[in-house]
Amino acid sequence: MTDWHQFLLAQGAVIGEDAVVHFDETPADYEQLLAVDTLCDLADLGVLAVTGAKSADFLHGQTTADFVKSPPTGPIRGACCNPQGRVFTLFTALRTDAGYLLIMPRALVAPSREALARYAALSRVELADASAAYRILGLAGPAADRLASELEEPNGGGSIDGTRALCHAAQRYLLLVPTAVAEACWAALAQCARPVGLPLWHLADIRAGIAALSPETREQFVPQMLGLEQRGAVSFTKGCYTGQEVVARSQHLGKLKRHLYRLGFAAPAVPKPGVPLAIPQGGQPAGTLVAAAPAAAGYCEALAVLRDEAGQCTALEFGDGTRAVTFLPLPSAAA
Repeated sequence: MTDWHQFLLAQGAVIGEDAVVHFDETPADYEQLLAVDTLCDLADLGVLAVTGAKSADFLHGQTTADFVKSPPTGPIRGACCNPQGRVFTLFTALRTDAGYLLIMPRALVAPSREALARYAALSRVELADASAAYRILGLAGPAADRLASELEEPNGGGSIDGTRALCHAAQRYLLLVPTAVAEACWAALAQCARPVGLPLWHLADIRAGIAALSPETREQFVPQMLGLEQRGAVSFTKGCYTGQEVVARSQHLGKLKRHLYRLGFAAPAVPKPGVPLAIPQGGQPAGTLVAAAPAAAGYCEALAVLRDEAGQCTALEFGDGTRAVTFLPLPSAAA
């Protein structure tokens, strides 16, 4: 167990599988907690550092994001695809003096570094797993905008201690905090925001239509199946990048038959990402579960990539049997 885990335990955290499960809150508390200021340790996220004079050019040619026209400050959202246009990682990037830091699922940092390294040598950039150098926190709630702005210098260049605040969604921020000052940062923010476990952050992502990716689901979906173009994470005007032809064809020919859906269903446990979904009474494949989180006692919400005809179903087969499902609305920006 790390020093950081020991610190969180001392603050009242309950930790399982290297992540904070709760600070005594339960799913029955979630609706109330989603309306107040909360603080979360995002242990499932890591950092890939891309450094070198040609970092912007390299990422411009290897991701769906436009690194040439992006503003010098603020987050850059994008994805990395294989040559078949399938996403192998999602990221939120920020510029540094040395290049860029890409916040992405921690489990995908190493395989993403390996995949991008095939092109890095020719581009004179270096790739490194910088996850240990930072703690990534989630800040949400009515006061999140103010609290995040207080962490940043007036010019948006980051705080004196190196902390960066990146807008993630409405009233929600990713805080990239250097490990050396993470305990002090947490202690200060915990005076204003209630510490909570990771499942609540995941539920808020699901309701915002923000898809996650995992080792079980990498290289399965083109960006539009995850709604990435609706979040400004795909540029259709910047020119070539790895997988660009497939992504552009999926957009302009209008033949995409699978999209992102939000589901609600009763379940005794939260299903894992990558679980296949099928249409009952015939077992025809319906799609794949992307992410799920508890929303109430014995009830879950999830994002799934489904064939469009499955969007009319009242039940789906997955896990240990057939479950009644309710199709829930997504924000217009993610629908």
